[in-house]
Amino acid sequence: MKFYLFILLSFMLSIVSAGSNVYEKDNYTPSYANQKNEPEYIPIYDFSLKLLQSENSDSTITLSDFKGSVVLLNFWATWCGPCIVEIPELNNLYNEFNDRGFEILGVSVSDTKEQLDKFSKKISVDYKILFSSPDIMNDVNRNYGVNSVPLSYLINRDNFVVRGYPSAIIGDYWTSALRNDILKFLDIPISSPDK
Repeated sequence: MKFYLFILLSFMLSIVSAGSNVYEKDNYTPSYANQKNEPEYIPIYDFSLKLLQSENSDSTITLSDFKGSVVLLNFWATWCGPCIVEIPELNNLYNEFNDRGFEILGVSVSDTKEQLDKFSKKISVDYKILFSSPDIMNDVNRNYGVNSVPLSYLINRDNFVVRGYPSAIIGDYWTSALRNDILKFLDIPISSPDK
């Protein structure tokens, strides 16, 4: 009986410790050994989109230009309630990690410049908002599998998609999971800066 109790207790402790936040600021220790368990990463689908509120109205952002940074690619829309609710969480993450090489690109899946201008007067967004014509956005949405929003992908410093977040990044679970992933991939240097 004691043996079974020991096994049960060990199992319960492993579940509790698996859910703990190993990348907390106070006890974070990088572990490159865990990378062996990572799946094959997917190369980014590169695109160039217009930047909202740029001084030059023709300014564009190309995703591959962010090589060397960890990027959260967040697909959203102004008409999407959960997308709007996650903006304060994303602002906090952006402001916390931007000086360490973290970027957020908010990709509007269907809004026009006029709709985005009107939205930005009501809701403060600290990170870059991107948009384009319906034809270009349809191509980007198709290549990233955007069937609903919000949908986010984390891209490492080498321009590979390393994580996907299929819902709004709100609340302790999703924010903690994303924060842990950001810390993990910020800690990993770019493998080939010249490529």
